[in-house]
Amino acid sequence: LDGILEACHIATGLAIGSGHERTIVRPCQDDMTAPVPPSGQDASQHDNDDRDVGGEEEPEPVGHSKKGKKSKKSKKMKKSKRFKKSKRVANATTDPSAMSGSWCSRNPEDNEHFFQTIFEIGRRNKVLNPSSMRSTYGKLMYLMQDAHNGTVAKSLGFSLHKDLLLVGPYLREHGCADLLHEPRLHVATRFVRDRDELGEKIDEATIRANVAEKRRVADELVEEYASKSPLSAAEIRRAIDSLSDAVVSIESNAAPVHSMIRHLERNFDPENPTKRYSLQLRGTSRGMGFSHYNRYGFSAYGSSGSDGPTLSHSHSTQYIFVWQSLRLWSKVMLNMHRLWVCADADLLSTSTSYQLFNTGQGLNRVQNCPSVRKIMQSLLHSTQKEANAAWVGLAVIHLGDRDVPNALIFIDKYTQIPRFLNPLVDFISKIPALCQDKRIKQYIDNEFDSAEDLKMTVLADYFKHGFDGSGDDGGSCIDGRLTSSWNWTSKIAKKRYYHAFMLSGFQGFDGDFK
Repeated sequence: LDGILEACHIATGLAIGSGHERTIVRPCQDDMTAPVPPSGQDASQHDNDDRDVGGEEEPEPVGHSKKGKKSKKSKKMKKSKRFKKSKRVANATTDPSAMSGSWCSRNPEDNEHFFQTIFEIGRRNKVLNPSSMRSTYGKLMYLMQDAHNGTVAKSLGFSLHKDLLLVGPYLREHGCADLLHEPRLHVATRFVRDRDELGEKIDEATIRANVAEKRRVADELVEEYASKSPLSAAEIRRAIDSLSDAVVSIESNAAPVHSMIRHLERNFDPENPTKRYSLQLRGTSRGMGFSHYNRYGFSAYGSSGSDGPTLSHSHSTQYIFVWQSLRLWSKVMLNMHRLWVCADADLLSTSTSYQLFNTGQGLNRVQNCPSVRKIMQSLLHSTQKEANAAWVGLAVIHLGDRDVPNALIFIDKYTQIPRFLNPLVDFISKIPALCQDKRIKQYIDNEFDSAEDLKMTVLADYFKHGFDGSGDDGGSCIDGRLTSSWNWTSKIAKKRYYHAFMLSGFQGFDGDFK
């Protein structure tokens, strides 16, 4: 909790009720382009005004034909109405008080608050829901990057940027900073586990008791701080729930990494390897641990990397290499909210602009990432201190170069870790249940000798070839370790245990496509 108080985002699901976004659009409104009527005026009046300002022709009076001769009085009335309509359109674009027109009828700078808030909610929603906006978030961030361009900003007349709404600044701004230092906040936002550290299920009575205690403490905090701060009870609860959601998200993302560390430590001895499940690697001589030139420029993301191992490690060296990599990933998962905030700041920075380079994957925006780099270096240094052994491989963090061009590519790569580790952890946990079916058990015994051997075959294959440098130029740098693991997932259909994966309900590493 201490690590996310300054980086946790306010939940967007409660945005309308917070008071910050209620002036943007009417709740339950079909036409999302219409502004909210100013207080004290009826919405129906504005609907009529919109129709009037739009310049639509008045319906013909009953009994009159369009081809008939119109009286002079009628023509004068028509001319007067048209003049009034054109005047209203002009006022709607120049007079800030004329807020009854459509959004399109105003100057862009008159909608500054609307655009800033909409873009901020979109960015915040992506942080809270990384699996959403997968094809649109990058476009949104690149659009905002270009909006910082001097020429574009001058033509717009305003900035699209608005700081992300975070719990810490939100509470301090509204005079409720004491809640951030409340000891009971840890209980009110803690993650209620259904399994212990050994992976054993916790009994249901204990889980219910922990949930009840969490709710009771949260209710106490809401009642207490709502009575002594300007914030309402709903706003206090919104902040607490946002922290609780962040804790759940972090625990869920870090859980598969911690599970793989436990599988490594329990099933493999770094000093005395089992011959059948040794982690020893014999790589090709091409892997030099750094990117190289090709006819299209630098290689990136393993675009010209090897299909086979590029690292040569003994069993003990590979064990340490995998442990150090997984330990670093666990720290990254625990600090993802901080990294999201820093990535957003680096991408939309006005002091560091991007340059277009051909990285081997086409033109990419290469931009320096000082904030993200600072956090990654601190996490790497912390992992090196915990290793109690020499660091294996390169300690190079690729950021703002041709391997990882910008913070958007960086954050996208590390959000993939739970997506390819969760199916792997789930399969290993389902092996005992699979063996309850006699026919499946017979298949596993015939093919792998036993359920234990199936588990060891999968783990040994991942710990070897998920960290062998394949798919990357060398693969021992910080970024190359992740690239190698993602490359391993692309080859699972060719593994001898793939059918066992499918029998467990495995759908793929990119989500459920049922």
